[in-house]
Amino acid sequence: MTAATRAKSGDRVYTPQWLALDMLQHFQPEGLVLEPCRGDGAFTRHRPGWSWCELDEGRDFFDWSRPVDWVFTNPPYSKLRPFFMHSARVAREVCLLIPLRNYFSGYGFVRDAREFGDLVHIRLYGTGGNCGFPMGNAIGACHWSRGYRGPTGWSDGSRRAIQPRLPLPLGGR
Repeated sequence: MTAATRAKSGDRVYTPQWLALDMLQHFQPEGLVLEPCRGDGAFTRHRPGWSWCELDEGRDFFDWSRPVDWVFTNPPYSKLRPFFMHSARVAREVCLLIPLRNYFSGYGFVRDAREFGDLVHIRLYGTGGNCGFPMGNAIGACHWSRGYRGPTGWSDGSRRAIQPRLPLPLGGR
């Protein structure tokens, strides 16, 4: 196992079935799809024809070189940037379920991703607690498309609707 593939033990955050189904229904990936972090099979049990990798089963995503239409997964968060960069080398469409701060807090990552293509859509799932994850950060499924230049759509896939905050009145009234 190389340093690029070695992930922290906290990276084993399995995708709940309700969330996997929502992502599949919302993004509808087609063609040759790769699930590079199969884990317990949250996505591949619904799409058994997909290609997959799983480090624990001897299939290292960083060894994958065959082009695919989509990379669709919940990646190891501690390796998000190298994981995205490898996804961008092999796929036309990339959809990752991530804590949003892991993307937006690093200018280098945002710059590298935009060289691939802009974000097409972000589907919000609330906080990690909403998803059964051991963190409180905002969680979203982010879809990038090679060469895309355009607006980013947003939608809410959380079980509980995210309530918008009303603006404060001018003058503090």
